[in-house]
Amino acid sequence: MPGPLADLRVVELATAIQGPAVGLHFANMGADVVKVEPPMGDASRYHRGVNNNLPADAYNSQFIAMNKGKRSLVLDLHVAPGPDVMHALLATADVFVSNYRAEALGRMTLDPDTLSERYPSLVVGHVNGFGPHGPDAAKAMLDGAAQARGGIASMTGQPGETATPPGAAIADHAGAMQLALACVTALAARAGNGRGQVVRTSSLGAQLWLQMWELQHSFLTGTPLSREGGHHPNIKAPYGMYTSQDGVDVLFVAAMTDDAWSEFWIFADRPETILMEEWNTPGKRIGVTGADDGVAEIRALMRDAFASKPWREWEAFFATQPEIIWERVRGHGDIPTDPQNVANDYVVDLDLPVSGTTPTVGTLMHFSRTPTPHPSPPPALGADTAEIMAELGFDDETANRVIAHATATRDAMRAALLGAD
Repeated sequence: MPGPLADLRVVELATAIQGPAVGLHFANMGADVVKVEPPMGDASRYHRGVNNNLPADAYNSQFIAMNKGKRSLVLDLHVAPGPDVMHALLATADVFVSNYRAEALGRMTLDPDTLSERYPSLVVGHVNGFGPHGPDAAKAMLDGAAQARGGIASMTGQPGETATPPGAAIADHAGAMQLALACVTALAARAGNGRGQVVRTSSLGAQLWLQMWELQHSFLTGTPLSREGGHHPNIKAPYGMYTSQDGVDVLFVAAMTDDAWSEFWIFADRPETILMEEWNTPGKRIGVTGADDGVAEIRALMRDAFASKPWREWEAFFATQPEIIWERVRGHGDIPTDPQNVANDYVVDLDLPVSGTTPTVGTLMHFSRTPTPHPSPPPALGADTAEIMAELGFDDETANRVIAHATATRDAMRAALLGAD
């Protein structure tokens, strides 16, 4: 059964994470996503990361994560017939997405405004680091730069120590989510008026979106929130990270009933804590009052309580307490076997050439009438060039010329990079 967006064609001219993740959303929804790559391919094909002992010709993690289920068309957009093929493809497309810098798109006459004028029904999506306007609209960006500028890095880590950015590329991913949502919104508008449009967002803007509550509180009160380490900066309550006797980290959110709160402290062998007036209602225990009274004391008591028993005892206790919200902190190694991830297809198996079967993040969204397809491997560089060009009406001779040029260019660039004669 086709996915919910199976009737759409998306052209992606993008690299690394933020742009390709937009195309990934459409591929996950069943759209035909054509990834247009230069002769060397998307640079993320070569990003090996750490602890990577895979063969040199195996797909790498960043490329796999962002490019499942797409087709690859390799084109040199600076020489004929590359531009002609690209525009023939765009004439058949519903959406064009890119995270190339605006000046680079302009040099190829693929800037958003030009494309929107040339293809009135096309939705043109562009995402960058710091937004389409302002003095830094053209400034180069990698994920951490948006985290730093957007303020989220300032709120992670221990008080008084160097800020610690989150351990994931959340700026790129959030920017991609925002642009994917913007493109789908523009498609909905097009269904009513028949016209496409240009949609833009940025990593910086997405960082603000991720922090809407925290930023609003700082704006409203005139006092910026402060870094709180293992606790949320705007929740003055027991809520936070604690460590068991044997070193297992646990997030304790709240005891939602008085009985559950009492049971916790009885189990912790500190029943006198039940009598603390600052925490004797569910509202107080989830930080509704916003008061500092008793916060340091209760957190210290919580730390001592968790440190007094090994995790197996805490786990057995929490299993009897449905009114206590908690979670053990999982590591990456726990994710593929978490029963919730397995039951919801949040993590599924992907069969790859060279490296074999690996877990991968699934499509995450469930549709009752148009189920999303199972993720398929990312494409080999240029694997679909001949097929796509044939679909566009180009003859075999032209397709072979494009492929031969791309191959020669790639070989020459590799030789130059390796210092070969």
